[in-house]
Amino acid sequence: MPAQTKKLILLSTALLLAALLAEPIPAAAAGGGVKIDLRLHGGYSYLSAADVNTGSRGYLDFYKLLAEYSGWAYEGGYEPVHAGYDAGVDVVFLLSPRFGIGIGAGYLRSSGSADMTLVPETEEMVFDGGPTLSAIPIRLGLYYSLPLGGRLSLTANAGAAFYAGLRFHDRFHMEQSGIFSTQEIVASRWSLSANLGFQGGLGLDYKISSKMGFFIEVQGRYARFENFGKATIKVASSEGGSQTREGKIYLRTQILSADPLIAFNAFVVESTPPSPDPPDLVISEPKFDLGGFSLQAGIRIRI
Repeated sequence: MPAQTKKLILLSTALLLAALLAEPIPAAAAGGGVKIDLRLHGGYSYLSAADVNTGSRGYLDFYKLLAEYSGWAYEGGYEPVHAGYDAGVDVVFLLSPRFGIGIGAGYLRSSGSADMTLVPETEEMVFDGGPTLSAIPIRLGLYYSLPLGGRLSLTANAGAAFYAGLRFHDRFHMEQSGIFSTQEIVASRWSLSANLGFQGGLGLDYKISSKMGFFIEVQGRYARFENFGKATIKVASSEGGSQTREGKIYLRTQILSADPLIAFNAFVVESTPPSPDPPDLVISEPKFDLGGFSLQAGIRIRI
């Protein structure tokens, strides 16, 4: 997780703790009930996705290296999984004018691409595909609003998030002269214990009226998850038909050159762990990192 994301989560959490110590949450006013804020938001999301990019780009990097070594023309390349979108809705139960407890859900998705055209001595080779990471964050957290004067307030929130339906999809397709081969890996998980992360954010809220406001905020995520227990791989080609099998995803690193260091990385799906052969072949289990941040804008409706 980037250092900036850690700082954002720590800063928002520290602000909430400081606010709680300075001004404990009072009970809701007698007879007045608990007011509710409905927050609708969406915007840009950035994922770390380190191991996902390492494994997903391997085949394309290999052919790119082959083209450079052979003097073949090529265009395109691998675009990593980073940018995407994050949208959702939160319901915040206001325990006081400044404090609230919120629950919410949304949808988070980022994709990369592996698109390249390579021109060897024969007909051109075309590659396409790429990885996608997605999840449905279900959030529970504490909210705080500090008036800055006039209609503007500083907001902070922090809490836990369950990344339900965590899903990884990776596709690599190669075609030349009508001959093709395709590899597709799919894995998903709904486990609460395995998909639990944390988040924190800071923002500004502009009060439009007593019932509505507009806000912008930056949210940091800590969501670095272990490998999936099971994945499905489908391999198809114009010559051999198709086959599907299940197993576990492993990151295979083959050292092609020690000086300079050149390594070929790729995801493989096997029912049993592949045998490493150090130092030339390294086998590891990848992490699926949704950690990062989101830049969001939204509207707040007082119910």
